[in-house]
Amino acid sequence: MFRFYNTNDLISELEKELLRDHRIVQLMLDEYDLFLISKALFEAVENGISVEIVVVSTSHKKSMKLVNLCKRLIDLNVQIFWKVDKNLFVKEDYFGIFDKEYLISKLEQPNFDDAEGLIRFKNDFFNGLALDSKKLSMFDGDIQIEFESDRGIVYPKEEIILRWEVLNAHEVEIDPIDKKLDIKGVLGISIEEDTKFTLVAKNKGTVQKKSVFVRVLKIKEIHFDVEVLDPVINEYISLNSSAIDQERYAVYLGQKVKISWNIKMLGKLLESRLGNLPLSGFHEFEIFKDTDFNFLFKSLKSTQRKIISLHCFKDSSLFKEKEVEVPIKSAKKKSIIKNFLYLVIDFFIKLLK
Repeated sequence: MFRFYNTNDLISELEKELLRDHRIVQLMLDEYDLFLISKALFEAVENGISVEIVVVSTSHKKSMKLVNLCKRLIDLNVQIFWKVDKNLFVKEDYFGIFDKEYLISKLEQPNFDDAEGLIRFKNDFFNGLALDSKKLSMFDGDIQIEFESDRGIVYPKEEIILRWEVLNAHEVEIDPIDKKLDIKGVLGISIEEDTKFTLVAKNKGTVQKKSVFVRVLKIKEIHFDVEVLDPVINEYISLNSSAIDQERYAVYLGQKVKISWNIKMLGKLLESRLGNLPLSGFHEFEIFKDTDFNFLFKSLKSTQRKIISLHCFKDSSLFKEKEVEVPIKSAKKKSIIKNFLYLVIDFFIKLLK
């Protein structure tokens, strides 16, 4: 989901990405880069993308050419913030964040190996700059909007806090919230999927909008691999579940079984009989009866259960096959095919009984 990319030709890469299907983009640039990317910005805004820009400069002075450009963008509901910071200007660590999940940066980010951590950091950094910067407004008396969410990335059903304050408007709505709102307020709301909130403010002759986008991370499902030892080739082979929506597996009586897992999330894993387990490991055993394993994984955000059912079938011929002298490659192929055929035949015999 999360990706990042650094390039020396930042403007060209941003221009290409702006023309793709995105909902929101956050850009940190200097005023020269703003001129270079302006054509792509106008086209992206016309296609419905929400744009927030922090312009880094060494002074508050602006050329008339820049003022005219910003005026055109603001008329199209682009949010522009002016940040005076000589260190940021010299460092030139400019970037763009698309839909809170894809980062394109001018410089390498050596302190981050994890894309999610890097993008969260850059998103918070951008929001901090915007709050600490002067928002450009070209028209006195026009509608003015302050609208923000306390978090930009959450898990399903987590609550976010929306805050807003609007001047010079007699009607305020937030889409997709279906009700009229006061010109100033705070609202807590739980969401289960990516959501773009758009505040629409109206007065007698003007409509102004501002959007915030909140990304909802999908909770990863825990997964277990089930393998059995093939006595002919003396190697483990993977098994597929016999049911689409349940973890059911057919094995031979007395066969060696291996259940393995690698959970790359913070939490605790336990099994009803095995007790507490490491987040990466395996359980190996010989099976002599139908057996169920009840795994439970608990994290801060969710609790997941996984039941693995192993059903035993008799097949003495498979174990006698170890006495047959055949080349390893040929034996491996024959054993896998034979194993599959026996499983299918015995499974249907058991069903008929």
